[in-house]
Amino acid sequence: MAKDYESEALAVIDGEEISVYARFTVYADGPSKSWHGTIASDEPGLGFKAVTASRVVLRMPSGQEGVVIPTRADASGLIPFTGSGPAPA
Repeated sequence: MAKDYESEALAVIDGEEISVYARFTVYADGPSKSWHGTIASDEPGLGFKAVTASRVVLRMPSGQEGVVIPTRADASGLIPFTGSGPAPA
């Protein structure tokens, strides 16, 4: 079973808060869950910052947080990621 989430959020990149728009899906297959999605922002250089960061946290408006591992940055402006640990949903 999969559940989609879409919202404005904050990406906390090595302690710096940047406003982003996040879309991610949480997959629940038996006892394990996985999640992945994309973040986007008008922030110049966000992709490079995220991919080269030591730690990136996705903070939702509810205050829930989840660690993300950005997988690449490209000219599209979308930064794909894989979630690590519990999803912020």
